[in-house]
Amino acid sequence: MEDIKTYLGHLYSADEVAKMLNIERVTCYKWLGEGKIRAMKLVGSLWRIREADLREFVEHSINEGRH
Repeated sequence: MEDIKTYLGHLYSADEVAKMLNIERVTCYKWLGEGKIRAMKLVGSLWRIREADLREFVEHSINEGRH
């Protein structure tokens, strides 16, 4: 089980990600559904976002804004 925790790292909820990115929850769920932010959909509307995937999204967004 420790290997899974090491691989996954910290998992954030969609609400936590929305707060961190200072965006509306609706926008966060839209981006998750569109695949803009890589995430795991567990059941219903329950999403979990790995810290590494969130970091990748932010870095990509910053780089995209520079072009």
